[in-house]
Amino acid sequence: MNYKKKFLEQKGQVAAIVTVLIVCLIGIVALVIDIGSLYQKKGFFQRVADAAALAGVQDLPGSTSDALLAAVGYADMNDVDIPYDCRDYTSEEIEFSSTLSLNDTITVAIANREAPLYFGKIFGEDTVSLGASATAMIGSPSQMFGVVPWAAVIPRGVNWAYWLQQVIGDDMIISRNINQSDFYAWDDTYRPNGWNQRYRDRIINGYSEPLSVGDTIYARGINIAQTISATNTRVGIWDPFDDIVEYDDTLGILRLIKSDTQFVIVPLIYEINRPRWPEETEILAFAPFVLVRIEGTGNRRRVIGRFIDQAIIINNSDIIAVDQSGIRVVRLTR
Repeated sequence: MNYKKKFLEQKGQVAAIVTVLIVCLIGIVALVIDIGSLYQKKGFFQRVADAAALAGVQDLPGSTSDALLAAVGYADMNDVDIPYDCRDYTSEEIEFSSTLSLNDTITVAIANREAPLYFGKIFGEDTVSLGASATAMIGSPSQMFGVVPWAAVIPRGVNWAYWLQQVIGDDMIISRNINQSDFYAWDDTYRPNGWNQRYRDRIINGYSEPLSVGDTIYARGINIAQTISATNTRVGIWDPFDDIVEYDDTLGILRLIKSDTQFVIVPLIYEINRPRWPEETEILAFAPFVLVRIEGTGNRRRVIGRFIDQAIIINNSDIIAVDQSGIRVVRLTR
């Protein structure tokens, strides 16, 4: 048998097979490139949807129109257009719902966005439709972390929410003079040993354990020397109040606009009978507070701060329905 002749007769078949294989390989490479591009574009739309939902939810539950504009504005900054009706502030791609309280949840659905195909054109396809969706909600934390050891004193019998609303933005005083101070110091124990050290550490770093409304604490008068020293250590460089807080004209509230060591969380308690000695009392609520300055000399020194309406914080505890304390947590739920 002439093997050489038999082999030469198959040369055309090999060329045809190689050609088919090359075409298939090009198709596979094109498919991989297009899939990678679409995966990247899908991820981009998801990140924009997530961030737009988180931007919008911060205005809830107070104003759905502001929340919509915030979400639309953030998407626009990332070159993603979300159409909306400027007359009634509605959009087919933004929906508000109620999870724990009225209008505490926003869903941003970026739908039917055309993404280009680079090699899909070979098969007659220029684009493919993509989308992404994100839902975020706002609530109040069930527990507070990092609370500082100053408790704001409310007259007995007065509703804490009403009292807090009346003093928002006013100078509040932390002083050793019981008749002038708006605050007492507090500890989690009546035990006097180590009080000053615990007090100092908690001004600088906050209380290390979680606290909830209804928890028992022990209140007493302020040690001003420890207070001034620890406060200066905590704050370091003092920023102007207006650099930390902004006034929202639409909602008429003061809100925290940046994370800062001058921002703290304080518990609210009713006034006690013997402030010179630790006295058991109960936490009524928590409130956002901004340290503004230190003034005076010697034992007349005092820390001045102001309550604000709203602060959004990082908190890993469970979320409950938005309460009147002004402390908020936002979460992506899907």
